[in-house]
Parts: sequence; structure tokens; C-alpha cells
Amino acid sequence: MSGRGSRPSSREAILRVFAEHVADRGYADTSLGDIAAQLNLSKGTIVHHFGNKETLLGELHVAYFARRFAEAEFVQAELDDPVRRLIAMIYALLAAHRDDRAASLACMRELVRYFEGDLNDYVLTQRMRYTQIMVDILRGGVRDGVFRTPDPQISALQVFGMCNYAWTWYRPDGQQSVEDISRLFAHDILGGLMRESDEDADLDKLIDQAIETVRRAPERLPIADETA
Repeated sequence: MSGRGSRPSSREAILRVFAEHVADRGYADTSLGDIAAQLNLSKGTIVHHFGNKETLLGELHVAYFARRFAEAEFVQAELDDPVRRLIAMIYALLAAHRDDRAASLACMRELVRYFEGDLNDYVLTQRMRYTQIMVDILRGGVRDGVFRTPDPQISALQVFGMCNYAWTWYRPDGQQSVEDISRLFAHDILGGLMRESDEDADLDKLIDQAIETVRRAPERLPIADETA
């Protein structure tokens, strides 16, 4: 538990510690009292800002997806070809498991709770909107003759399935970095999507460019240290 000192009372600090507790303990075992104690706040301060734990969970989702949308919009503005856009999205999804780890774990492991009660419509809308970004990238690649897929929607879900559930096995102190995993995923996905005439393209160079673009996106959290 933190000692007495500075008294961070911002919503951001409360959301950050809440995410850490949910990621570590799960929503059911997360206590507003424990969060207040860690931040040297009264429990009433948290209630004043958020009302209750369910509202905190909703606000966590809002803040998390605001960061993901900021990355995605930056990628679309900075990169004008579907190959680098797709690579950048793969990296952004995987990097969130490291650089935005607590919020990623909290949002993924408690996913079922987001589809209950008042959160349902908002969460579905946000997830559909984010999915559509990936679908549009793939559809644009098909239109340009770069990608081959009969169903961009299903191919987008395949990418999300690979990246989103990395939380179940990825560890920041593991042998492979997020960059290593992103390169492997990009090669695997593009190997299936790209037309034969493009298979000899310098994918490593495109991957480097895509990764650097995501790292410059606004509202990104600092890159977490890795011991690997």
C-alpha cells in the first residue's frame, strides 16, 4: 500500500489503479476501498467521481477505446496503402497488451460484463466501429488488387482473434517481444492475403514503417520496458 504523500485525485489516476486491480484480481474481487487506500483518497472521492464500480468499468472501456481509435485514425491519416495500414493495426492491437496492459487485461477478461445492463449498446457500437476500420482496410486492399479474400468481414475477425486473445498467453517478460510477434503475425496474415505477385515484397521494411507510425500516434501510453 502507498505511503502518505501526494494525493492524486484525478479521474485518470483512479481509472489507472482500477484497471490494475481488475487485471490482477478480476472485477468481482476489486474493491473501491482498496483503490482509495492505494491513492491515499477517501472512498467517497471515488464515488463522487464515478458513482459506483460498474460506472468505473464503463469509463475504463471508454478511455481504452479512445486510445485505440486515436491510433487507428492516425494510422489511416499517415499511411495510404492497405498493406502498411493492416500491419500497423496488427502492431497496435498487440502493443496494447504491453503498453496499455492493465486496461487491456481488464477489458478483455471482463468482456462479458460489458454486454450486460446499460453498457451493452455503447460497447457494441464502439466494437462494431473499430471492427469496421479493419474491414475497410481489407476491403480497400481487395479493391486495389492487393489482397485476396472473399469476405473481408470474416478476415477482419480472424485478425482480431489472433491479436485480441494474446492476453491469454503473452507475457511482457517472455522470450519474444511485441515487435517480434507482430512481425510473425504480419508475415502469416499477409502470406495468406496478398496476391502472388506481391509475395516477394520487402515486408520487413513495410513492417518497420508501420510500427514506427503507431509509435507516433497521439494519446499512446509510453512503451513499456521489456526484459526479453
